[in-house]
Amino acid sequence: MSASAQTITPNLGKPSLELINDIQQFLYREARLQDAQEYRTWLTMLTEDIHYWLPAREQRYRDNPMEPDITHAAYYNDSYADLETRIRRTETGTCWSEDPATRSAHVVTNIEVELTDVPDEYRVYSLIAVYRNMNEDEEHTLYGHREDILRNVEGELKLAKRKI
Repeated sequence: MSASAQTITPNLGKPSLELINDIQQFLYREARLQDAQEYRTWLTMLTEDIHYWLPAREQRYRDNPMEPDITHAAYYNDSYADLETRIRRTETGTCWSEDPATRSAHVVTNIEVELTDVPDEYRVYSLIAVYRNMNEDEEHTLYGHREDILRNVEGELKLAKRKI
C-alpha cells in the first residue's frame, strides 16, 4: 500500500468493492429521490440522530484557515425533526416558494469511502453538482464538497451525518 493510502485510512484497512458499490448506489438513489421530490422516502434513508449541516462559508486568506463550526451561521444545521418540518411545510400546498415546484438534477461524483474506528460507520467524501430551475427563467447551478457518515442499521445503510 502506498504511503498516501496509509494516511487516508490508517490501520483500518480498505473498504471492500462491495461496500463501495453499496455506498455509491445509496448516494445515487438519494439524489434520484430528491430530484423526484420524494422527500418522505428520502427521510427514511436518514438516522434519527442525523446532523445535516451546510455552514455559510467565508472566503479566507491562506494564513487564516479557520473552519466553520456549528455555532457559526449556516444554511442548514438540522436534526431529523428539522428536516421533517421542512418536508411537512412543502406538503401543505401553501409554500409559495415551491409552487410551481423547483425542478432539480443532482450529480454525485468523486465518491471516496473510508472505514472508521466505529464498526458499521463509514466516512464518505463526494462532490455534487445541483442544477435547479424555478419558475420560467430562474436557474442556479450549485457545486459542493460533502463529507458524510453512513451507518449500517440492521443491514441497511442510512445517512447519520452530512457536512456540505
